[in-house]
Amino acid sequence: MIDRLRSGVTAGALVGLAYGLFTWLVVSPVVRHLEHLASHGGDHGHKVAPAVGETTTAVISAGGGVLWGILLGAAFGVAYHLFEPGLPGGTLKPYVLAGAGFLTVSVAPWTVLPPATPGMEPLYGSSLRVPLYLGLIVVGGLVAATSILGYVRTARTRGRSSGVFVALLPLVALGLLSVVAPPTLTSGGAPTGLSAAFRWLVGLSQAGLWALIAVVFRRFDRRVDRRGTNAPMATARGGD
Repeated sequence: MIDRLRSGVTAGALVGLAYGLFTWLVVSPVVRHLEHLASHGGDHGHKVAPAVGETTTAVISAGGGVLWGILLGAAFGVAYHLFEPGLPGGTLKPYVLAGAGFLTVSVAPWTVLPPATPGMEPLYGSSLRVPLYLGLIVVGGLVAATSILGYVRTARTRGRSSGVFVALLPLVALGLLSVVAPPTLTSGGAPTGLSAAFRWLVGLSQAGLWALIAVVFRRFDRRVDRRGTNAPMATARGGD
């Protein structure tokens, strides 16, 4: 478990640094533009941000990305150690777990509490939003587990096509939650199309974060497995 935790933390730190740079170079300018539109009613005049503010933003973005990546990487390593025997996919198991993590931590909460575009305000206080967010994470974990177990058991008896169909049913049910859930944010001043693009940017960046953690983790985990395989061989040679 320690080796996989170490692999997860290392993968999370590397990917988190890349994610922090992406947030600084891509997401932060979009957020500043949306804030400008929301506060100036669509006026496209530009303001020059002070250099100190940009430097501080860069440090906070990179540092926050690394910490977030380390947290997700550590959770990924522990979860992979615990659930790896039950995951389908063979060599693709890390990617299956990454998809489950993305569904649990991001997609499920977003069905009711979507990413807030600058200019939007929450309709409910943190005393309601925090427990709701944590509850939706639990729902996301149950949906992911149900989907994976449904695929494994159905594919074993009826084939992969039936397994994929059964695995999609909990995901569809989760998607319906976003349709029936009441709004939790006020409308902002930014254009609707730009707000939708911002949410897609946030969603794709989080999906990319999980995918990269799976890629890097798999490389480190394979090295650990090779070292573990070679160690008994070296001991046997030494004993000859």
